[in-house]
Amino acid sequence: MRDADRVCSRRLFRWNSRSALLSLVLIWSGCTPQATTSKPDKPQSEQADQQAESRILRNLQNAMEGLRPEKLGIASGPEQAIAVLNEWAKGAKAEAEKRGEGWEPHRPHGLLKSLPKEWIEQVSLEQFVERDAPYLRDCLWASKATKFAAGDAEKDLDVVVNLFDYVVRNVALVSARSRRVPMGPFDVMLLGRGTAADRAWAFAELLRQRNVDSVILSPRRPAGEATSNDHFLIGVLFEKDILLFDPTLGLPLTADTADPKSALPRLPMSLRQAQRDPKLLEAIAQDSGETFALTAAMLEAPQVELICHSEQLSIRMKRLQQELTGENSLIVSDSLEDSEDQPGLWSRVAKHPAAAWSADDVAIWPYPEIVRETTMGMTPEQKKEINKLSQSLAAPVRVERFLAKPDGRNFDLEFAKPERTMFKRRMEHVMGRWSDVIPGYLAAQLYDVDPPTAKKLQLVAPDGKTKDGLSVVGTTETQTLRSILMQPEYAHIRKLHLLAGDDACYWLALCQFEQNRMQAVVDQCVIYANQHSSGGWVANNQSLMAMALVKLKKLKPAVRALKDIDEDDPASGGHRMLMARWQRLLEAAE
Repeated sequence: MRDADRVCSRRLFRWNSRSALLSLVLIWSGCTPQATTSKPDKPQSEQADQQAESRILRNLQNAMEGLRPEKLGIASGPEQAIAVLNEWAKGAKAEAEKRGEGWEPHRPHGLLKSLPKEWIEQVSLEQFVERDAPYLRDCLWASKATKFAAGDAEKDLDVVVNLFDYVVRNVALVSARSRRVPMGPFDVMLLGRGTAADRAWAFAELLRQRNVDSVILSPRRPAGEATSNDHFLIGVLFEKDILLFDPTLGLPLTADTADPKSALPRLPMSLRQAQRDPKLLEAIAQDSGETFALTAAMLEAPQVELICHSEQLSIRMKRLQQELTGENSLIVSDSLEDSEDQPGLWSRVAKHPAAAWSADDVAIWPYPEIVRETTMGMTPEQKKEINKLSQSLAAPVRVERFLAKPDGRNFDLEFAKPERTMFKRRMEHVMGRWSDVIPGYLAAQLYDVDPPTAKKLQLVAPDGKTKDGLSVVGTTETQTLRSILMQPEYAHIRKLHLLAGDDACYWLALCQFEQNRMQAVVDQCVIYANQHSSGGWVANNQSLMAMALVKLKKLKPAVRALKDIDEDDPASGGHRMLMARWQRLLEAAE
């Protein structure tokens, strides 16, 4: 694996004069220069050129700033960011033509000819469009996440395994049949639930930012038939091997299944090993309770698919890529075509030293493009489902006023707009700011016990006159609030806060895991199990507790934690494999 910051990086371009100027603009912006000896004025034409360059680069910087995950859809809209990007592209093209360096025309790779014409239209489109906004946001997230998700790993292989573990830990597995809405990698991470395909895509995007290629491997199937969600692996093109990861089991496939060398799998088997020794995959199938069904014969000549979509392959992203270098390095383009000195994605995969396929066998995995396209035209039902999945992120909804009824003894409640504090905390969580979000998650767990109120809770008399607000809400008012909130008309507020407390309790344990506070993870998972026995994260809570116990070298309690998970859970195959692995280690130690 090659470091993304190396000068010889295969996808990033060398510094050019415009990139250097961008750094100077960023460093000097807002600074007042010291008084210096006057220098001769530059020719007006040169000054005009520099001003144009600065304006173009500011447009790019402003657009990318507005696309950051913390801002897109919150402080800025996609339309504005895309408009500024197009202003940048217009200016950059004009400057290039002025220098006699006209932008090269796009010649789509031959592989695209086998795909619908919409692909070629999207790839050839020079102007940025609305669907580019969530894609660039995903890239910005992945670029940052690939650093903190790698943990303290120093070796390249450990980085790859840590990135996979991070995705599996933070994306609870759901069955493909239950997923009715399209979501890209960042949205999947934000909601914390996804299919095996979602896990594979998120993992691939993290690897891409590390300049590591990955593909989808599955049994060969007739042309046009979709990938089976039950039978595919992620193949990571690592040095001269292709390493195998299973997003459904949530584990790297290892050759030491029958005689484990470590509590958690750390040495993925290669495709060559799987092909040459059928017993390796047979052992995995047996330990998984036959939920893993791939055989060596199925992988002898596998279906291989590139993990990409039209944005990554497009000419507009290729041109944008030239400006995203140095401190601002970010991979947004991954062309199929070879450049003068760098092989394209197709060549890197088709001609990899360990490729068990011919160049003609390489296809494109359709899943990411389907999701990107569907996201732009969601049905009303899909939008409702998205709102349902993200419901807890609107919390808290604060009580703003007590409205006294005519009898003077009973009250109605009036609420402020949803505050969306949980959304902000969750956003910080996904961006790796774990210590910052813990106080917010602790507060969210109390929403049901201590109903959130406005700073000055107003009391409105039966005659409609507003009395002075309560600056302090005491025990009496809190008890009254709880009692009123139990009325049927406020069930939606109660449910919202219960969901927020459920999420916060589990996400707090996840934050502690990322901070390597394993005993705190176990304690928090016990709290979750006691307080949310029918919550939305029960199985994942048990799995997380088991992982923390293993890190603490407590294998017997870890086995018990996984045994408590329902056998019908989508991740049950991986749980069975881990329990069998730990049991063998316990027996070997006796």
